[in-house]
Amino acid sequence: MNSAYIWIIFPSLVAVILLLLQKRETLVAILATGTTAVLAGLAAWLPVQEQIIFWRWVFPFSDTFIIFGRQIVLSAADRPSLIVIYLTAALWFGAAPLARPNRLFVPLGLGMVTLLTAAIAVEPFLFAGVLIEIAVLVSIPFLSPPGSRAGRGVLRYLSFQTIGMPFILISGFMFTGFEVGPGNQEFVAIATALLAIGFALLLAVFPFHTWIPMLAEDSHPYPTAFVFLLLPVAVSIFGLGFLDSYVWFKSNPSTALLLQLAGVVMVVTAGIWAAVERHITRLMGFAIILDIGFSLIAIGLAIGGNSEIYRVLFYALLLPRGLSLGVWALALSGLIGRIEVLDLENIRGLGRRYPVISISMILSIFCIAGLPLLAGFPLKLGVIEGLSATVPQISLWVIMGSLGLIAGGIRMLISMVSDADETRDESPESRTLRAFLVIGLAILFTLGILPNFFIQLIINLLAAFGSVVP
Repeated sequence: MNSAYIWIIFPSLVAVILLLLQKRETLVAILATGTTAVLAGLAAWLPVQEQIIFWRWVFPFSDTFIIFGRQIVLSAADRPSLIVIYLTAALWFGAAPLARPNRLFVPLGLGMVTLLTAAIAVEPFLFAGVLIEIAVLVSIPFLSPPGSRAGRGVLRYLSFQTIGMPFILISGFMFTGFEVGPGNQEFVAIATALLAIGFALLLAVFPFHTWIPMLAEDSHPYPTAFVFLLLPVAVSIFGLGFLDSYVWFKSNPSTALLLQLAGVVMVVTAGIWAAVERHITRLMGFAIILDIGFSLIAIGLAIGGNSEIYRVLFYALLLPRGLSLGVWALALSGLIGRIEVLDLENIRGLGRRYPVISISMILSIFCIAGLPLLAGFPLKLGVIEGLSATVPQISLWVIMGSLGLIAGGIRMLISMVSDADETRDESPESRTLRAFLVIGLAILFTLGILPNFFIQLIINLLAAFGSVVP
């Protein structure tokens, strides 16, 4: 028995089977949800040991799988990442029938999950760039269905991710030359610059962020939000693993400062554009850019102060982000076919016609922005406090960026409660859709009201697999 068999090879085979059954969309969604939920449960509860005892049978268990001379290593330290990735996939696939995305979304989405999991686990790390690129290619058919013309957002998304891959590969090849410590400082500077550009392209760091709002505008909101969530999470976890592998690079003060500055720039630019954006789906794109910025700041604080609490905050930020994006994307999916253009002018009076959908979108924006009583507030407050303790001059800019996203949400709220120019006879909200949205919002409020319980749960989870220093 091998960890790669459980979390990479098995779901890959399931994805192929689901691709053959793609016409039976409900069955495919149920099978994918069950598979990913079981894999998330195994990551949480499977004992970390060299053998697994099942009744009278004893199975040897290994964390390392060798293929084509390369190692796929899913150790105990990777278990929290596996839980996050597969639990996210389970929640997304479970609500897919309500969102009615392209029928290729669920099987290819599961394939994308397995490829990104392999990218996190592969050694040497430079091959992760190839796996991430393949995952991006796998996502194209469900972002731009076969037979339709690819939009500008899809093309720019593919272009930026493809351009970023050579930078990761070249820098990875250069870094393998100094495993223990750097030699030629000029050589190190070049490798670091290439690595920074590669990650900036993959994570949509300014000025490489334009593909996110464009893709949000062109494609179905549900699979698009899935890509917005999963790809940055996998790339960020991959980046954390890289930093842990090169201690001399991680301990360099410039590395932490660079990550913090990149995060601040993302938060500020996203907040500015969100404050003036009129298109609802593009606003979702700017919201995810802002949240990725907070994650980069948390990583920078974690390695800069050598404090594991900010690593905990990085993982903790993923749940409110996933829930907010899921609720927002599901609500937007409920408006497809009802409203032709999702801009501020066309959603006038939406609050009266579709109250649950409207409330879901507004609260999702406010949660990502970090409004009090919602799940994002205590976590983002912790990041801002940490930033103010290290670089107080720029912490105010982060607050201004969050206020910009809140301003965008307020503009959308005002439009929703305004009187429509004409009355429309439209079908009511689906009861099942309402139930899913209400459950999602209830969880967002619960996490915001009981943040200590939530954060302690994350700490216990990471500590159980040796990811946090006691």
